Amino acid sequence: MQPRPAVPADIPELIRLRAVALDALGVDPGPADAAWREVAHAWFLERVGDRPDVRCLVVGGAPGEPLLATGMAWVTHHLPSPRWTDGRRGYLDGIVTDAPARGRGHGRRIVDALVGWLDDIGIHYVQLHTSPDGEPVYRAAGFTAGRYPGMDLFTGPASPAAPAAPPASAAPTS
Repeated sequence: MQPRPAVPADIPELIRLRAVALDALGVDPGPADAAWREVAHAWFLERVGDRPDVRCLVVGGAPGEPLLATGMAWVTHHLPSPRWTDGRRGYLDGIVTDAPARGRGHGRRIVDALVGWLDDIGIHYVQLHTSPDGEPVYRAAGFTAGRYPGMDLFTGPASPAAPAAPPASAAPTS
């Protein structure tokens, strides 16, 4: 089953899959009426469709059926450099396959299609962050550990606890 562009009618399922991803990352997505879901609906509505700098793909979701997988890519803008003269990079995010549909290559097809879209629009530097469960999919698609380690800073009142440090033998991911 090939990925297709998401449409506004897919948004409830995109939010459901976002909750699946959060749960897999150890973040409680909360109840069906949690405030973040309303914000997510508006967020997806702004990005699903014909924006030239964002692509959201889904697998499944025939009328009345759930989505099996989804993923997004967008263009980010950074300082130009000798190798990346226009400063544009691609970023992959929100790639998740529903638990019953895992192991069928849906995530890999989405990754390949998103990287292909970025390549077609002239973006050849693609970044992402991954969970340990997703890392094999990205490595199989040709991704390698980032050249520079990532860091986070949370300054708001809802700052999460610092994540546990990875084992010393773990390779950094981006």
